[in-house]
Amino acid sequence: MTTAPDLDLAAALRGSRLFAELPEDDVAALAATSRCVDLAPGEVLMTEGSPPDAMYVVTDGELEISRHSVGADLLLNVCGPGDLIGELGVAHGRPRSATVRARGPARVQRIGAEALDRLLAHPPSARALLTATTRRLDREEGLLRQHERMAALGALAAGLLHEVNNPAAAVQRGASRLRTLLAAEDRPANPLRPLVGGLPVPDDPLARADAEAAVAGALTAGGVDGGWSAASDLVRLGIDPGALARALADLAADQRGPIVRDLVRAEEIRAVLDEVSAGAEYLSKIVSGVRPLAYAADQSLSEVDVHAGLEQSLVLVRHKVPPGVRVVRDLDPRPQVVEGWAADLAMVWTNLLDNALAAVGQEGEVTVRTRGEPDAVVVDVENTGPTVPPEVLARAFDAFFTTKPIGQGTGLGLATSLAVVAQRHKGRLTLTSEDGVTRARVVLPRHR
Repeated sequence: MTTAPDLDLAAALRGSRLFAELPEDDVAALAATSRCVDLAPGEVLMTEGSPPDAMYVVTDGELEISRHSVGADLLLNVCGPGDLIGELGVAHGRPRSATVRARGPARVQRIGAEALDRLLAHPPSARALLTATTRRLDREEGLLRQHERMAALGALAAGLLHEVNNPAAAVQRGASRLRTLLAAEDRPANPLRPLVGGLPVPDDPLARADAEAAVAGALTAGGVDGGWSAASDLVRLGIDPGALARALADLAADQRGPIVRDLVRAEEIRAVLDEVSAGAEYLSKIVSGVRPLAYAADQSLSEVDVHAGLEQSLVLVRHKVPPGVRVVRDLDPRPQVVEGWAADLAMVWTNLLDNALAAVGQEGEVTVRTRGEPDAVVVDVENTGPTVPPEVLARAFDAFFTTKPIGQGTGLGLATSLAVVAQRHKGRLTLTSEDGVTRARVVLPRHR
């Protein structure tokens, strides 16, 4: 940390909206008691818990504000030129509530604590200070609340995932083992088995009834008792009535009934096993989708598969997709990997998809698109819902702002997503709405 010489301090102060309307004499007095400080990348300007001896105006570069919460450092905000830092500690006389660190080369102007009274004595500057401070507090409070909520839910989810995954895996193994045992059972092959799948199963109820009547007729003609009870099952198996009649004619009369019933029972067991396996597999997908959201305070920076994260989030929101809404995947055919935090990005994808589904309503289309660039990955989540008014777009990323009904939205989804993308991952998150398409675009650098 070095003091920069030969800088027009008054001009630097005048560049901030907080001091823009101060009288010249007041600006000159502030400049006379302040000094310019240069910061190297990663250098700490103030530490959480340190005494509040001054406040700072950012004149060049960016500074990260973070606070230790639930065992981890949480990035709360990034301040740029014109922003004031540290005024709350000075005003309250309390230790610093956050750590401020230079993101890259930065320059700030240090103003002594005694200068705050001069700033507050001028109404326009006091109003600007109050507005900026309130917005920052709202944002930081919202992020802290969301972080603590995710940490608590994550601890609960981690235990639930373990309890759910074990029986799901046991069911999958049991179904697979039972299928193997049935296949290996020492019994002759059913002579009617080759007929399964001979015809497509009719979708139309009248065509299905005609098919059942034809199959029942073949069974009755073949001397099979209770043909009508087996007809619907055989139609579901796609058996051709003509082929069934010829196959029954080749069998002994006393074998026809037992062979038909054995075929129906075996196919029903196979269908039940397939259904059990599909259910267990889907349950495993849900577990895989929730696992990244089991927020761990010690999660580390790693290589994150963007496509895998999007697919997991699509599984999580699947129950929210109305019958009239089509979800389109337009993913780059190449794998897309970025350096980041899997749990944070999973939360971003889930938030964006949830918003898109809420906006599109009961009919329309939600599109998930990815595009790989040399140094970044671009992810678009689009919906064909109503165009978002400009005044709503302007406030979309404000903490606690929501257009959802009371009880259905907290107003923290986009604010938290912006913090994850822009601050934690050094990327960009934008929201546009025109020509019948609302698009949330995330641009993530491949390396931080």
